Amino acid sequence: MGCQRISQIIGLMVGFVLSFSNGAVASDPSEELLRVGSKPPEVQLTGDNGGKLNGTPWDYRNYLGRIHLVFYVDPDERGDGEGLEEALDAQKFKIEQVDSSAIINMKATALPNFMIGITLSAKQDKFPTTTYGKDFSKFLVREWGLKDDAYNFIILNQKGELIYRKSGKPTSEEITAIIELIKKNLEVAAEKPKL
Repeated sequence: MGCQRISQIIGLMVGFVLSFSNGAVASDPSEELLRVGSKPPEVQLTGDNGGKLNGTPWDYRNYLGRIHLVFYVDPDERGDGEGLEEALDAQKFKIEQVDSSAIINMKATALPNFMIGITLSAKQDKFPTTTYGKDFSKFLVREWGLKDDAYNFIILNQKGELIYRKSGKPTSEEITAIIELIKKNLEVAAEKPKL
């Protein structure tokens, strides 16, 4: 076998190994559950897993037809989203077009439930159109692949498809881009099909 042929075989083998290891290392399991352009797994937050503050089940499908903002928050990381929440509130989006849910990852903190309840009541007063809920078992971490012990923010379009996801504190540039993305999707929804 010539040196050139051996070099080609070694190159192919190295390329195969590198492509395999890069895929395995770079692959984030959460990306497989919730990808931009796809709908989240159809699950309800209910029973022992949690639900809305009023005790009823939470299901993103109840918000289809509107852009839906979902905040999934570890109470210890709630400060990461203050800038985003204030910027979104300042936009005064119409509730018929854009609504939101804030789901608290109750198992991600050592804070007592009554303390979290006080905070949620204050938030409900500040943001009365937001649906608040509790996840007692990290259900959406498992079922949607949301990051545990973090501030998560996702946007679902009117069809329930994921158009944005972020874990951690958004930068001011990201906040601006989020608002522009919401406005863009409102414009797309407002366009009437031509007959």
